[in-house]
Amino acid sequence: MKTRLIPILTLAAATCPAITAFADLEQLDSSQFAYKYEMVESPTAQDVDKSGNPDFAGGGSWFTLGTGVNAGSCSMVMSGGQYLKADAAGTGATGDVWRVMNATAGEGGTGYTVEVRLKVTESTGSIGAMLLNASTGDSSINSWLVFRTDALYWGNATDRKLMDIDATVWHDYRIVRVSGSTLHSVYVDGTLVADDLPNGISASANRIIMGSTGSAYKGKAQVAWLRFTKGAYAPVDEKAYVKANRLRSDEFDVKYEMNDGDTVGATAGTTSDWKTTIDNRGGGVSKADGVLSVATGGYPAYWDTTDTAWKNLVNATTPYTVEFDIKVDAANSEDRAINLMTGSKGAVGNLFVGANSVQWSPDMTKNKETFVTLDTSDNTDKFHTFRIAYDGATRHGFTVWRDGVAIGRCLVDCINYYNFSGNALGIVRFGKAGGFNDGSFTVDYVRWKIGGVYPPDTSKGLAITVR
Repeated sequence: MKTRLIPILTLAAATCPAITAFADLEQLDSSQFAYKYEMVESPTAQDVDKSGNPDFAGGGSWFTLGTGVNAGSCSMVMSGGQYLKADAAGTGATGDVWRVMNATAGEGGTGYTVEVRLKVTESTGSIGAMLLNASTGDSSINSWLVFRTDALYWGNATDRKLMDIDATVWHDYRIVRVSGSTLHSVYVDGTLVADDLPNGISASANRIIMGSTGSAYKGKAQVAWLRFTKGAYAPVDEKAYVKANRLRSDEFDVKYEMNDGDTVGATAGTTSDWKTTIDNRGGGVSKADGVLSVATGGYPAYWDTTDTAWKNLVNATTPYTVEFDIKVDAANSEDRAINLMTGSKGAVGNLFVGANSVQWSPDMTKNKETFVTLDTSDNTDKFHTFRIAYDGATRHGFTVWRDGVAIGRCLVDCINYYNFSGNALGIVRFGKAGGFNDGSFTVDYVRWKIGGVYPPDTSKGLAITVR
């Protein structure tokens, strides 16, 4: 059969590509795969198949764990010969996990689905930064996906380009081989980009390998997970998910409307859900006409949820959706009037709203380079609605909507969450808490629903990747 390249050749950092029909393949999210390596600990120390031996060989100073995406990621620095490998042809110290998963080589095999979530930060090798290869021991049936900063290749960087892509941001890459076939399909962020792909590079080894196998592969990458399972599975149809999970915020379980007479808008006239911090040198909070007005004056003025309202209900694996409605009156020179910090000890989101910008920062230090601008619309002309959702089940990151339009997806968490408020972090913090934001704004409501990711109930901007 002739290889087909699907005509989707460019992916932007903050957009979700259209969903292509998934033929007759059953859909399965990678969070449901049998073998998952989440990079919260080194894969070379994990024994997912309970064989008594580590599943992967590899490691060394080139492989380090970090906090690049929510609860964890690993850094890979490749100069030739650095990789993670489960090789069923080896001595038995590693490889059981791949041999059991893909029990039979050749066209009679089980088929497999492999997914990796990564970003390439540097590519200096003549072929690429790194590769992902899954093989069955039959030299005619091998997948060979090569990652560069600007493109994705099949085979090697001189063979077949699958697509141009900004690979320096997070993407999900999936390889699928149907049982009884020698051909493969590749999906990127849930979109089919190529199918009927023939053998990548002949390799008569029954193994899965990720990283650098020689000097032609050099660079740096961050990896959030590597997952695989028996059988051929397409990604979950995200449009269908969005349609089924749209929800208006007035249908959320918890609603703080700023017209009920309490200090910061807790329901039933109680202040037990929130604790307020106001610096009397300049900060001030007042309520009138059904809204809450906050003027920081350059000093702290914010409120936090209590443990019973948030921390006792949410951890790093808990998905949730928070929405608030505000109008910005004034902002500091860096255009950050208000900060919504939301999350737990394991994953914290930081959203900053200014007069003419919406920004995200994965860093609570004063490193200005870490702020990412999501939107540059006017937030002073009227009340605007902001929604932030965290898919805690699989640590896929945060999604942000402004007035029902998705302006950021797959956003990483704060890399310094352990350094902020010690180990007690688990809050919704709203207002000015430090030197990053300063200004005045008016709040109409704050609402949330714990337990799921809920896109706005509107026909615009509903694209979201949910894992």
